[in-house]
Amino acid sequence: MNTFIRPMLAAALFAAAACSPLEEAYPDSGLRKAELSVSVAAGGQQVKGMITDSMLPDGSELCIGLFNPDGSNYMGKNYGHLYYVAENGQGGQIWKTNGTIMLGEGEAVLYAYYPYDSNGGGDIRNIPVKANNFYQDDFMYAVPCTGLDADNRHANITMKHALAAVRLTTRRGTYDGTGSIRSIGVGGTAGGTSGYMDVTQGRFTKVTTGGTIYPTTSFQLSDGPNVQHVMLIPSGSTGNLTVTMTIDDTIYNMTVPDVLLEAGKITQLEISVDKGRLTLNSVKVAQWSIYDRGNFSAPADYRVALEGNQEGISIGTVIGADGTVTITAVPYVSKEAKVKPVAFDGDAVFSQQMNEKTGVRTIVIQELKSHVTVTFDGITL
Repeated sequence: MNTFIRPMLAAALFAAAACSPLEEAYPDSGLRKAELSVSVAAGGQQVKGMITDSMLPDGSELCIGLFNPDGSNYMGKNYGHLYYVAENGQGGQIWKTNGTIMLGEGEAVLYAYYPYDSNGGGDIRNIPVKANNFYQDDFMYAVPCTGLDADNRHANITMKHALAAVRLTTRRGTYDGTGSIRSIGVGGTAGGTSGYMDVTQGRFTKVTTGGTIYPTTSFQLSDGPNVQHVMLIPSGSTGNLTVTMTIDDTIYNMTVPDVLLEAGKITQLEISVDKGRLTLNSVKVAQWSIYDRGNFSAPADYRVALEGNQEGISIGTVIGADGTVTITAVPYVSKEAKVKPVAFDGDAVFSQQMNEKTGVRTIVIQELKSHVTVTFDGITL
């Protein structure tokens, strides 16, 4: 599975972020005020997409906009494009900005997008987004956090996919040539390569379609599947997807009509390479997920099944080079939530630990010798 996460230059941007001034929300006036704090999860397990963990990696950069409920500047300050960076703090991940953002007695609404763009223009309602050969970032936006004020100062941010994914699964059919695939291109009118997003609405405008993205340089055609992924900006209407392959120095084209790309979903194309043509065997649309129904394969093809009550929990999985499986279970419904202990079944060495401050439960599975089931029991509030 490919992971499309832009390398972060956190230290440099932290020192020179092109953001709004970060003073207190208003001078000392005797009114109640408290510093804004944030935590971020990358959505539930069925919409994590190509990010390999529930939480964004340390060093990730987030842009936050803070407004009054009517969309005007919060307490008269321009907090429309604030830079935050994730760090591994004591007791768990923390998000820092290069100043202090104070909440007063008035209600604030928080919006956010990832990854931070210093060229975003300062307006979170008109952010330029690219999805081309050079930019394949998993652009996400937040579910709005409402009701923030001096008494409710913590924003528990849950991110959602803004882009749509396309998966190409290619196999050899009746093609009898060498099968050296030099390039694959994906484009068409169903998805765009650039546009602008209003993060407060989760909506794209001015989407440019018709471009082509090349997810790979070359591979050898075989009877088994070769899987490629690209991300595109949903055009907002039904269009076509075009697939172009250069095979043994000959260009083959295929058009898939009546495709509607949707944010947070993946369109799966099954293609066989036959004599003189590409054949589309199936088209499926599913939630954009790194594993199917909570199951995934660990080394030696042992299955790890995640079952039980997972409501309110974001789940991320990392498989180490030595076969160690680390599962991070993050509660995202409130800052007081904690993930309950899980139960194990199978032949392996299990351990689990909960961070009392964040409520995050880390589960480690080592020395797998059979299929394994991890059963969740929900969260406590």
